[in-house]
Amino acid sequence: MVHLTRQLRERIIVWRHEQNKTLRVISELAGCSISTIFEVLRLYTEYGTVINPNARPRGRPRTLDMQDMNFVRSVIEGEPAIYLDELRDRVYNRLHSTCSLSA
Repeated sequence: MVHLTRQLRERIIVWRHEQNKTLRVISELAGCSISTIFEVLRLYTEYGTVINPNARPRGRPRTLDMQDMNFVRSVIEGEPAIYLDELRDRVYNRLHSTCSLSA
């Protein structure tokens, strides 16, 4: 399913239930497929919300939080030519957190 903002998902409900627009028209307005429209309508019918309440967060948990990222940013701003392995070592020494050098 295409990523739609919560605002656009709520707009889909209005277009369908209050303005009685067809699925094809809604699909064109929202810029997504009719099957995506069906999924948004299904979620709204089943759960009363346009976001799946049972969905799990995507990806793995972040290793560094915003405070950690601010530390990394400050090191880079202070030493723009720092090597990645040196930056990794500073992160570990300061935060006791390991991070990969890969992208």
